Amino acid sequence: MYRFVGNGDVPISRLREARAKVVLDRVPRDSEFLIVHDVTLLDYSKHYSKDDRRVIGDTHGKGYEYVSCLAVDPESATLLGVVHDTVVSEDGPDDQDSMEYDYEPMFEEFTPEEKRRLRDNHRHQMAVHVNGLSETLSGYHMVHVGDREFDDILVMENCLQSRSDFVVRTVGNRNVQVPRYDWVPPDAITTKRPGHRPPEGYVCVNLPLLLEHVPLESYKTLSLNSRGRVTDERSAERHASLSIGSFKARLHRDVLRNRKRFSTCAPVDVSVVVIRETNPPQDEDPLQWILFTSLPVDTPEQMAKVGRAYELRWSIEQFFRLLKSGFGIEKARYDNAEKIAKLLVLLTLAAMLILNLKRDIGLPSKGALTDEEYQRIKTAMLEPESEDIDLDTRLFAFIAKYDGWIGRRGDPIGPTVLMRGLLQVLAILDAYERFGPLIKEAVENPNILKRLFCV
Repeated sequence: MYRFVGNGDVPISRLREARAKVVLDRVPRDSEFLIVHDVTLLDYSKHYSKDDRRVIGDTHGKGYEYVSCLAVDPESATLLGVVHDTVVSEDGPDDQDSMEYDYEPMFEEFTPEEKRRLRDNHRHQMAVHVNGLSETLSGYHMVHVGDREFDDILVMENCLQSRSDFVVRTVGNRNVQVPRYDWVPPDAITTKRPGHRPPEGYVCVNLPLLLEHVPLESYKTLSLNSRGRVTDERSAERHASLSIGSFKARLHRDVLRNRKRFSTCAPVDVSVVVIRETNPPQDEDPLQWILFTSLPVDTPEQMAKVGRAYELRWSIEQFFRLLKSGFGIEKARYDNAEKIAKLLVLLTLAAMLILNLKRDIGLPSKGALTDEEYQRIKTAMLEPESEDIDLDTRLFAFIAKYDGWIGRRGDPIGPTVLMRGLLQVLAILDAYERFGPLIKEAVENPNILKRLFCV
């Protein structure tokens, strides 16, 4: 591994291209998938050999920012894999050779120092990645998904220019232009309009005042953890009953970069999907998502598709958690960001495989197995030829067994166990495929084997 990450003859951009090809080879052309954009912190505060660390988080830690573009199948919730990522160190993002960070003419007057600061801006990074991935992902229908920190008009413009769609959550603290719906309250209408004059039939409104009056209908029940985030059933602290509604809006907002404001040329027409918890528990803040999207929202099914896209954004949190807790990326002792980035190429592929392997047989991405799950896997390990047990479960148990899991209740089946076991099982299957007749003949002649191995 040290030789791999330290190999200067293979640039990180080529490794990322190879990984993107692996991911996209699994996706049929003309299919639709989500690209979830998010950032997590890699804390290397005690790794003093890493001279290119930067200040992260609350400014008390040092390490890197990891920016990921994770492809997710919206139908099956399968993690397709990372199509691009970057590690941001003291020197800035490490993908500046493959992504055009200075593409936007409005920032060309920035000084070199201001451009360096601009490259560290999360909104700018997403806008750059949307723009830079358009060629790689041509032929696919992409929906770029981002949380509130990516609420940016340039992000939306770049999505539309690249013929892709977006679902971006907003904090909702702005004025927007909306059609004169009969449910718009008079006190929400404002004369302080953002940017262009409203077109005929539109009024300028204060979005926070408008949201309380949007017509909603029953949507779904969602499992939330103690922090109010989407989770699986076993980790649920409460269940939120949600309602959903939508309306059209026109956005025109200055672009904020390096504390400077820049006016854009034209407004962006979006649909706004409102998802709100009804009857939240006492002393609990109700869940509320305000989503800007370019997807159609004319039917309940279309609105639900937008809600589902944002809901799947939380799958990247599982992905980050597996990189950190499962594969221990923050324990890696390599001495610079480039080596960490190369390690991440391998670990992101492994994390994708492990999460999907567990999901396909109904196991959680984290935590101990329940008694029922444990008995199911142990029985499959003890009865590998039983046709009463589905093949997926038997193969999973076979993989775990080949790394030494012997079925003890307290022994976890973690990512390292599964990766090592998988490599051994793949070696067995490869040998059988290539030398099947020879292996069968050897099994049918045990005396030869005994004499050959002096047993």
